[in-house]
Amino acid sequence: MPRITILDPTATPPEVTPDPGPDAGRLAGRRIGLRSDATWQSWEWVLDEWRAELKAAGADVTEWHAGNRIGEEGDRTFAELAGFATDVDIAIVGLGN
Repeated sequence: MPRITILDPTATPPEVTPDPGPDAGRLAGRRIGLRSDATWQSWEWVLDEWRAELKAAGADVTEWHAGNRIGEEGDRTFAELAGFATDVDIAIVGLGN
């Protein structure tokens, strides 16, 4: 009876470090920036939950909605990003997935 070899095309999962990074410390009185854009609706739902929790912890929440990345609107987006990045103590810009 002939034998066949079945190849598995899936890659091994990457190593994941359980380290969450540095502690942000107390949130009360700190300015927390939330970055969003129009491409991922479920991220907007996550931000709705985090916004409420951050405000309940006493944080001042600043929101920035990223625009287009090209042309005049792109220039405006990158200028706004520079201001956003310097105006907040902590920025939440995505889930890192």
